[in-house]
Amino acid sequence: MNLKDPICAIATPPGKGAVGVVRLSGEGALEIAAKVWRGKDEAPWGRALHHGRGGGPKTGEAIDQALLLVFRAPRSYTGEDLVEFQTHGSPAVLRRVMEVLVAEGARPAGRGEFTFRAYLNGKLDLAQAEAVLALIEAEGELARRQALRALEGALSRKIARLEERLLDLLAHVQALLDYPEEGVEPLEAERTLREVLAEVEALLAQARASRLAQRGARLALIGPRTLGKVPF
Repeated sequence: MNLKDPICAIATPPGKGAVGVVRLSGEGALEIAAKVWRGKDEAPWGRALHHGRGGGPKTGEAIDQALLLVFRAPRSYTGEDLVEFQTHGSPAVLRRVMEVLVAEGARPAGRGEFTFRAYLNGKLDLAQAEAVLALIEAEGELARRQALRALEGALSRKIARLEERLLDLLAHVQALLDYPEEGVEPLEAERTLREVLAEVEALLAQARASRLAQRGARLALIGPRTLGKVPF
């Protein structure tokens, strides 16, 4: 798999709706979009938002009236040239848009590949990439808030501070081994290490609580039904 290939995917949930979105990203994305787009301008890539219709490049068939959004690298979600087709949310329309994009050289994206490319291109770190899925799957207000904080970098900043403290401690310990008279006191090093471990344990506990907020808890109510319990 070439991670620079143009990829495409339907970005909206299955089913019918007023609006459907198909994303196209990677090397050659703009060239492929230009082949299937029919707007007022022949090559409208100087602006970010365009109105026209998508069509089959070989047959000239009209697929739908739509909006075209252009995001040039590196100022896009993936860090690559990225195009969004905003069509009507018909499964038939979205399926046909995918077919013509694949016919012109794009390939269907793998699960999470857009976010994976964002991670590879430095648009997101690993914690933020995981937060994208958590935010998508959030069903409650607490889960939404926690996922959004992680996506905005709150967890990443905490981890970065812990890493900085550990690297600083490592440097002092090395100095202690090489120059005992100038290095950090062993008790001070141990205290710092215990503080870092306590913060890591707190983060792990918070992660368990976040999973509970995200996925909910399964409970069993056991006892005679006469006590007021009702079956689910």
